[in-house]
Formats: sequence, C-alpha cells, structure tokens
Amino acid sequence: MADDGNGRTETMRIMIVEDNEALAQTTGWLVEMIGYDYKLAANAKQAIDTYAEYKPDVFMIDIGLPGMNGYDLCRELKSRPDLKNAVFIAQTGWGESEHRRMTAEAGFDHHMVKPLYLEALETLLGDIAKQKTGSA
Repeated sequence: MADDGNGRTETMRIMIVEDNEALAQTTGWLVEMIGYDYKLAANAKQAIDTYAEYKPDVFMIDIGLPGMNGYDLCRELKSRPDLKNAVFIAQTGWGESEHRRMTAEAGFDHHMVKPLYLEALETLLGDIAKQKTGSA
C-alpha cells in the first residue's frame, strides 16, 4: 500500500484467482465489504497476464485450478522480483496438515479453508494491511 501523495494510504489490492465464477465473485464481494479492492482471475494464465497492471498486494489463490495448479502459480509469481512484497493466501477445500505443509512448501504465507468466513477473512486481511503499513 502506497501513500497517494496527500498523506492517505490507498486501499490494499487483492487478486482472487479462482476458476469457480460464483465462488470468485462471492469472495470478491467479501473483500469489498471489508474495505479492500479486488480483481478476479479465472486461471493461472489470466493471473500471470494481468497482475503487473493491477499490482496486487495480496494474492488469494485456489489450489485446484485447471492447467497450472495453485501451488505452481504461487511458485511462479513468488519468483518475480516485482512481487517480493506480495502476500500469498492459499484458498482450498483441503485443511489437513499434509495440505497445509504443501501450501507452505509452495511459498504461501497463509492457508484458508473454503468456505471462507467473513470474520476470519477480515482478521487475516486486517493483519496483512497492518503489516504492510508498518502499524502492526
């Protein structure tokens, strides 16, 4: 999050990478209700092709994407120097310790199990926003 030159901090930008259109839109609405901006990407290719223009602070990535899965997408995006400060959240229906280990190994910073609940999402995104502004 950057200062806009007038002493205000612009809102955190979140890219939601989810192939289920209804779930993606619902997640976007939750993010918007909490007070952040979002952009949807339906697959890994779309996320890779559009992130540079959007400049997300946070990526929320479904693990079970078609084509390139969420693990590989996270690895690919984390390898890019312009995303060194981005935060990566895995969003998946899988919450077992093995899946949490796999998301950590892929480079995800956080692991959320679907369905996402407003309170949990609000807490996590609020914590990330505080860390990004240095007020944690």
